Amino acid sequence: MPDRRRVGVTSALLLTLLTVTVVGLFAAGPGPRDRVAELEGQLRCPVCKSVSIAESPSETAVAMRRSVAEQVAAGRSDAEILQYFEARYGEWVLLDPPAQGRGVWLLVLPAVVAIGGVVLVLTRARRSPDVPELSDDDRDRVAAALADARIRRHPDEDDEP
Repeated sequence: MPDRRRVGVTSALLLTLLTVTVVGLFAAGPGPRDRVAELEGQLRCPVCKSVSIAESPSETAVAMRRSVAEQVAAGRSDAEILQYFEARYGEWVLLDPPAQGRGVWLLVLPAVVAIGGVVLVLTRARRSPDVPELSDDDRDRVAAALADARIRRHPDEDDEP
């Protein structure tokens, strides 16, 4: 019996140690290499203009990648590093610029236009055109025309009782 207890305690301790290790690894956040790679993916290459510095083979992108790695090693935050490059190259260097100023309108305007279109369609659909009431004379003419049309279509039906 003591052996079973010892195995159970040992298993519980190992499980606890493993859990603490895994939680510690995930709680520590991204490592320096992960941060560098993430930041490189957020910056546009000034030479290529359509790709990030992580994907660009240009000398400028290589220098920018080196600068990102140095700043991460120096302990600067992601926001500070992005601000550094934004100050040097302008807001366009950010592949995903913050939604401020004109950028907000680019995000909001399509939704506003779509909502406006839906409101316009619904209000037009609800409005029914004003149809004037038919006079008794007009009603009699319509009834006579319908009766005449029926007779022309099926002339045999009137003969039967």
